[in-house]
Amino acid sequence: MRSATPFLAALTASVLLASAAMAAGSNPPLVGTYKTLSATILPGRATESFPCDGCEGQIGNMINSASWDGTTLGTNWSLSCPQIVAPPIMTFNGVVGGTGQQIWQTTYSGGTLTLAGSGAWGTGDPSYTGSVSSFTVITTKQYVGGVLVGAVANINFTGTIDGYDNCFTMAISNAELVGATPGAPAEPGPFPAFVGPGNCSLTGSHGSYQDVHDITFSIIGTCSVPTRATTWGELKSIYR
Repeated sequence: MRSATPFLAALTASVLLASAAMAAGSNPPLVGTYKTLSATILPGRATESFPCDGCEGQIGNMINSASWDGTTLGTNWSLSCPQIVAPPIMTFNGVVGGTGQQIWQTTYSGGTLTLAGSGAWGTGDPSYTGSVSSFTVITTKQYVGGVLVGAVANINFTGTIDGYDNCFTMAISNAELVGATPGAPAEPGPFPAFVGPGNCSLTGSHGSYQDVHDITFSIIGTCSVPTRATTWGELKSIYR
């Protein structure tokens, strides 16, 4: 005769799952797609923190980004601390004689997205947080005479909303370089603070500044495999 321990373990697991479901929030963010084009999400500003001036592309470099309403950062959304996990890969090199374009792909890991409850997605919670699960940046750099004169990045990241079954995906089709240390950003007003890099709790002092435009942000409904309620009879049949 089998021990009752596996049965009790399965029963305990079912109770814990039910308790977790009851503990989840009751005001999930509104499913939909929000765009800067339709003024349902604000554009933003970003920094990427380096260990030294000019040290872009290094493992541990971190991004901080936040919405920008022309006066204040972070009133609508913010993104904190995804970091480079592998050296950037050049996927195209059209620079001839110092002039032309290069395209680079960079993979990041980690990070937290925070959404204001007052945003178009809000249904009652004061704010929502989400854990980033994938983050990729494709950057096109323009050189003239061997000098970098501009860089525009396309960014895509995905993740899950904490406490709910929702997933999110954000596509930024235009994050434009506006400056880098030791100089100040080319535009007035605050930018997100430099951190680390490699440690989001440390204060940094080197990096680059970007303007963030053309955002498409989607909140998806249930993105995890739903947990089906297990009946008492089903549990007993497993351990007969």
